[in-house]
Amino acid sequence: MKKLPFLPSMAAVFAGALLLSGCASPQAQPPAKTTSISASWAKAYPTLKDLAQSADAIVVGTVEKSAPAAPVDGIPFTDATVTVKSWLMGTKPAATITVQQTGGALKDSVVVLEGDAIMQPGEESMLFLQKNDDGTYVALSGPTGRLPVSGTSVKKMPDTTLTEAIPETFPELIAAVTRLL
Repeated sequence: MKKLPFLPSMAAVFAGALLLSGCASPQAQPPAKTTSISASWAKAYPTLKDLAQSADAIVVGTVEKSAPAAPVDGIPFTDATVTVKSWLMGTKPAATITVQQTGGALKDSVVVLEGDAIMQPGEESMLFLQKNDDGTYVALSGPTGRLPVSGTSVKKMPDTTLTEAIPETFPELIAAVTRLL
């Protein structure tokens, strides 16, 4: 059998190229450590009426961007810039608002709040909000105050305290909430 001396050297060149390309790639970075935390919300909102009566503002909006906010006691927060399509309740301060969520990126890790994923650009929701002293907002009881919309359908978030059935379509939800105000 005839030996092919160039094969081992070609293999070494190929392996070296893979190694170098892997080192230059951002994918070569080790994945950030993910820590899952759970929340115990101070108040439960089992019905839309409870949400509406407790909210400082009720809006329908689309997330434009999400960015890290300053951590508090080592816990990261994320600020979502939301373009408001309609104000169902509350004083309209501007065309966009900032909705703050617990969780997000730290220097070398990511903290995820179970059942309340960070809002992503393009996500549309009906939000039942409480206004913070600094002018930002938070969704009431995290996932409970956030009803994601997809086309004409609407759903509850995981880990919501909302036990009441909600209308199946977005127009029906708007009508139901408007009746409560």
